[in-house]
Amino acid sequence: MRGATYWPKEIKQKDRVSPKTGAIRRLDRLRSILRDLDPVVANRAWREVGDALQAITDRYSP
Repeated sequence: MRGATYWPKEIKQKDRVSPKTGAIRRLDRLRSILRDLDPVVANRAWREVGDALQAITDRYSP
């Protein structure tokens, strides 16, 4: 059962350090999931993630 609890535990630990390190671990998890998918689906998912991150960056930029 270690595999099922690894990512949630890892992300919680990194969130305690800082929001940025928590976000980096979440992207690591997403990367590990997307590497096994069809490249077209993976590319679309990364494009959507990039668009969402850009929207957040634009919202909080002065």
